[in-house]
Amino acid sequence: MSDNSTVLQLSLEDFSLSDYDNVRITLPEKPSISSEDVDAQLFGFVLSTGRSVNSIDDLDDEWVKGNFEGLSTIEDVRQAIVDDYERNLELEYSDMKYRACCDALVERLQGEVDEAVVASNVESMRQTNQARLEAMHMSFEQYLRDESMTPDQYEEKLAQETLYLLRLNMALDLLAPVLGIQVGNHEITEYLSSPNPQKFLEEIREKGQVEAARQAAVRVKTMRRVIDTAYVNGVIEGSASAHAGSKGSLGECPDEVPAPGPLPAPVIRDAHQCSASGSAGEDE
Repeated sequence: MSDNSTVLQLSLEDFSLSDYDNVRITLPEKPSISSEDVDAQLFGFVLSTGRSVNSIDDLDDEWVKGNFEGLSTIEDVRQAIVDDYERNLELEYSDMKYRACCDALVERLQGEVDEAVVASNVESMRQTNQARLEAMHMSFEQYLRDESMTPDQYEEKLAQETLYLLRLNMALDLLAPVLGIQVGNHEITEYLSSPNPQKFLEEIREKGQVEAARQAAVRVKTMRRVIDTAYVNGVIEGSASAHAGSKGSLGECPDEVPAPGPLPAPVIRDAHQCSASGSAGEDE
């Protein structure tokens, strides 16, 4: 977690929410994979091996055993393709749901964000990004080339997404006490994951950042509640109300909640790092 002690923060007293009820979002129906799609993927794999076939019927069980460890029949392969598709689709759908819920919360926030606060947070994010680039041994110029951005486009993206993040965090901060959401010290690493939870706790204690970590964890917990109780196309997914038509409540804490996806923040990431700005979608 970065030290945000010198970064200007927003004040709760300057903002309010227009609505505290469950968010309502619209998502596209999940497309199903057809047998033709499965055939196309099979053909693609066959071509990548340098083999040519006239029909999927030419692929027998012996070919499967020679090309797929743990699979025995062509039907096993077809089912594996379907399972992989559905798994990736679920991840994509969860990300869309998360982002739609974020947008719904941001739209409810009433109040103006001071330009000085935005500028302070933009500068903090810029420094964090630069530090990550250095850790990755990547130059800023190389990063811009990889992202197909000009310096001006990067600055515009940084400002827009920092403002979005500030507004989202403020909406969560306003919503959390209404829902009675709290996080004890023993729960902090449940919501802010770390490769070494004990070391992380020791570090935030030494740096006096326990309360900042708790606030970030409360935001994560609140966001998960919002996601789990959101009306998607008129129903709350995975709940009794999706079948019985009863009204759900943000105040009902589910036993299990889906982890949120990453926030749309202008953060330079590698495979082991994520945003450290204390936002709803970040892990420590």
